[in-house]
Order: sequence, then C-alpha cells, then structure tokens
Amino acid sequence: MEEKQIENTGAGGGQFVYETYKKGICIRKYRGVGENAVIPPVIDEKPVIAIERKAFLSCKTIREITLPDTVEEIGDWAFAHAEGLRYITIPHHALSRGKELFLGCKRLREIILNCSGEEKALCTSQGLGRMLALGVTVLHDYFLFDPVDVGNDGWVKRWDEKLLALVALDDLDGFEELWTCGEEDYEGKDYDIKSYPVEKRKMKLRIVYFRLLHPYKIAEETYAALKTYLGRHTKGTDAPQAWELILEEHKNDLDYYRIFAEAGGVTEENFDGLLADMEGVSAEIKAYMLRYQEEHFSRKDAFAAFTLDW
Repeated sequence: MEEKQIENTGAGGGQFVYETYKKGICIRKYRGVGENAVIPPVIDEKPVIAIERKAFLSCKTIREITLPDTVEEIGDWAFAHAEGLRYITIPHHALSRGKELFLGCKRLREIILNCSGEEKALCTSQGLGRMLALGVTVLHDYFLFDPVDVGNDGWVKRWDEKLLALVALDDLDGFEELWTCGEEDYEGKDYDIKSYPVEKRKMKLRIVYFRLLHPYKIAEETYAALKTYLGRHTKGTDAPQAWELILEEHKNDLDYYRIFAEAGGVTEENFDGLLADMEGVSAEIKAYMLRYQEEHFSRKDAFAAFTLDW
C-alpha cells in the first residue's frame, strides 16, 4: 500500500502518515521535529477516527497535541515516552483506548477536554484537566481516563482514593525496583538512596498542594487527611519538604502560603525560622505571615480588654 502523508499545520511542521480505516482515517505516525501537532478532523473527505498504537511514541520535540472531535479510538502507547509533551486536547466523548497511552510522559501537565461554555469554564477553574493528567501519569489509573465521567462524583471520589493511597506509600517504595532493574549505577536524585525519599515526598506534596488549592467535590475527611500530611512536613520536622517546595517553586504565590498555614505548617516554634527563610519574598506575603502570627500566637495581656471608666 502506498504511504500517504499530510502536512501538520501546527508549529514546527512535520507530517502525519495515515491510511483508510473502517469508515474513516487512522493516523499511523507523526514524523518531524515540531512542537505542536494539530490533527485535522477530515482527510481525503473522510473523518479522522483513530490514532494508531505508538503513533507519537518517543516524539521528543512534541509539546502539545490536538485531537479532533472525530477521533473515536486511541491505540496502545500512542503518546508513550513523548517526554516533552505538556498539553493534549481530546474529544469530550467516550473513547476506545489502548494501554499505557502516556507511559513515560512525566511532563504532561494537562489533558484538555474539548468542551465548550460552562463545562470548559468549570474544567479550567477547578483544575479538572490537571487532575486528568495526574490520574494517568502519577496515580497510574487509566479508569480515570474517561472524558465523559471527568468531574462527576464517582470520578472525583476514585481520584481522591488513589491520591490517599499514593500519600500512604512508604517514601522508599519503588527504590528497590531500580536495583533489580540494574539501574543502581545511574546518576541523579532518582537513584540515590538519600535523595530518593526526599524527591518522592516532594512529588506527593506537589499533588497534595494542588488538590488543596482545587478542592472540587473533595470530601471533608479527605481534605483533613491531606492537610494533616502537609502539616507533618513543615520546617522543624525531619522532613520539611512542604516548606522547601514553597521556597523552591512558589516563592511569591500567596495561595501556597495560605494553604501551608491552614494545614498547620506555621507554628509558634518555627515562625522565626520561616521568616528568616523568606529572603526575596514579596511584602504582601510577609505581611500575611506576620498577620497570621499576630492572630494565632501573640500573647495578649489578659487585662487589655478591660478599661476603667471613671
């Protein structure tokens, strides 16, 4: 069969290899070094209905992929090891999918549902696209990859259950597998027994912060459990990664300090140390922290509330 190609109209160009499949077209392969792959809804006057297995396998340069609403099937490992992939837009309807679609896509930030109006606003404001991406890349649950169910009560409950299970895992979980796979000679934090649990806690805490900042349909007990976990990793403990993450990645984001404080991360004992760490932090955030100290820890004169009226 003669190979057919069509140009990619996204940034960086490249070509899509395609073939006739069932009632429409199947995208077999992307070729090129583009950053943005935009798949057309119609090729040769037929709808694009499928993405073949491994179609974007190991496409290192791809940062964003847009699938048309006509797509109905996605094959095994379709986007696996596209290590630079950050965003993918998918149809907002039921999809037949293969296994491990996003295996190795560690930078995938958001799976965007191609919905409109109120649904799109809800997904954006509540972080549902981010939850969907985390569901398949970190929580490793492809039952969550269901465009129709995203955001409903059962979906959110399952997502939170998977997060709580991740939080409960030992911080050295998975490290032994590196050795049995012969990867102990690799360099980097992922392969050092001292750094591994620290990075594992940071990974967990990033998701905990995200969920507390986007508490859409979260159960009270789940919210409380996540706050407790975050509060256990404050400055002054043996594992202060909740505080370290703020300074490293969200230094001037007030919302993170607020969540940190509300989770019990700010105490009377560690306050001076926290303040000393806040070099270069905005005046607004320092003011918030000082206000928090005054409201929660300042010792007040028991007689200050009384006045003598002669």
